[in-house]
Amino acid sequence: MLDGRIDTQGALADLRAQGVLDEIAQAEEVKSHENEQRVSAGSPSAEEIAAESVEDTNPARETKRPRKLIKDEERPEGGVKWNIYNTYLKASCV
Repeated sequence: MLDGRIDTQGALADLRAQGVLDEIAQAEEVKSHENEQRVSAGSPSAEEIAAESVEDTNPARETKRPRKLIKDEERPEGGVKWNIYNTYLKASCV
């Protein structure tokens, strides 16, 4: 798949013979290596973590209440009018 469309198709043996599978594997390795570098560049060092833990011991800091990840289930209110039931019954008897 490439951009939501089929890029390459065929039997596994044919794709191996053409070298397509090797190209795909190399491209995936490059992508995963780039992602690892981005993640490691964005993760804090040991000194930064230690500095943050010292700052977190400040009692003047206000604690925030966590947000809810899931909404409470709601039940719709109201009713179905009689003419809707009547139309449904007429349509089902035909």
